[in-house]
Amino acid sequence: MERFTTRRTQFAAALDGGIAVIPAASEVTRNDDVTFEFRQSSDFFFLTGFDEPDAVALFDPGHEKPYVLFVRPRDPEMEAWNGRRAGVDGAKANFGADDAYPLADFDRVFRDRLRGNEGLWYAVGSSIDERVLGALRQARGLKARTGITVPSSIIDPSTVLDELRLIKSPDEIAALRSACRVSAAGHAEAIRFAAPGRAEHDVQAAMEYMFRSCGAVREGYPSIVASGDNACILHYTENDRLMEDGDLLLIDAAAEIGYLAADITRTFPVNGRFTAPQRAVYDVVLAAQEAVIEACRPGLPFTDMHEIAVRVLAEGMVDLGLLPGPVEDAISFGWYREFFFHGTGHWLGMDVHDSGSYRVDGEGRPLAPGMAFTVEPGIYVAREKQTLILPKAPFDVDAERDLAYEVGGAEAKRIIEERKAEAETVTHTVPEEYLGIGIRIEDDLLVTEAGCENLTRDVPVDPDAIEALWRVSRTA
Repeated sequence: MERFTTRRTQFAAALDGGIAVIPAASEVTRNDDVTFEFRQSSDFFFLTGFDEPDAVALFDPGHEKPYVLFVRPRDPEMEAWNGRRAGVDGAKANFGADDAYPLADFDRVFRDRLRGNEGLWYAVGSSIDERVLGALRQARGLKARTGITVPSSIIDPSTVLDELRLIKSPDEIAALRSACRVSAAGHAEAIRFAAPGRAEHDVQAAMEYMFRSCGAVREGYPSIVASGDNACILHYTENDRLMEDGDLLLIDAAAEIGYLAADITRTFPVNGRFTAPQRAVYDVVLAAQEAVIEACRPGLPFTDMHEIAVRVLAEGMVDLGLLPGPVEDAISFGWYREFFFHGTGHWLGMDVHDSGSYRVDGEGRPLAPGMAFTVEPGIYVAREKQTLILPKAPFDVDAERDLAYEVGGAEAKRIIEERKAEAETVTHTVPEEYLGIGIRIEDDLLVTEAGCENLTRDVPVDPDAIEALWRVSRTA
């Protein structure tokens, strides 16, 4: 439990004379008396290692017992139905709490602990808002009559926790490596197993069986197993289509081990052979990914990765006839977003889209050793996009985000659409052979002192290697 002690020490040092409350996740009803599989809040687990629902952690650095857990009490009858609980004694003996109480005592103890603290670190919007804010109101009422010091401000603890979680510890890196290794094994199994006539969920089952058999306790996120046109839907999860000869299969899926999640995407032909148009699009996406990975090193601004990918993808789209030229127009007017409409990557860790800001003081955050992230360019040529009407309206993603913040998303969208409608347009027809092709390639990188290490290349990305793996599985 040493790693949790270290994290709590770092967190407490940042509270600056305040007190912090971090709630655990709650069980969520699936239907009737059935709950969804429980998964602890990442922030709560990061600090405590405690894996039961409805607990609360209190951090009070100025107190002789600075770390307190509020937990479900032992209950032999309920434990016979739903599993063992740590209880108050277990919270202290097994999870390092300086003190522990049943959940019912939270209001009383928390109100008392507010005394003498100037700030409250708490993320408003959790299931215990009423209890936390109610206790704070009572304490402030006492302050008015007695003059005692109680918190006058509420601060979001994510400002501290996001930074702590951004740089992975050796233990976290080891868990992430395991998750990547297991996830790669699952993807390789999917390539070997896929075939025309099988359903998407058949491939999903084979892949997730490999995850579990290799030690994963759960998937890092719902698996995307998208064949044919479904690959053009970014977060497709129905996974129920029968695959046909000539289909590509896009799989975005990964395992979670030790509360660290991998995130891998591979796209491959279910019959083991890329068609010429499929390979042409695939080569563009792979070139974009390789260009980004080649550039990754300590000090590179995170936002530069997207710019690199956009340049390569736009050049490829113009070369293939997906977009009209010149390339500079395809970039400056944002035409490439017809076929590439998401970011090039994201932080990776306890959450698949992990915590941490991508900009610091308005500039792209420089990569630093211990950071983990994905690189995932893609091209998605939906069938309904054969005829494009492309406005010559300048595109600036930062300006659009600022506008959405200022006036709201719906109003910002209306204003942007008005600008596009007033602009000169170019009409373009996409070659039919590319319609319905959706391709994404995603790998997980760890920043090291020497550069960046690709943690997920155990499953092939080269199209010849993918075809070879498919063929070997049929002759073994």
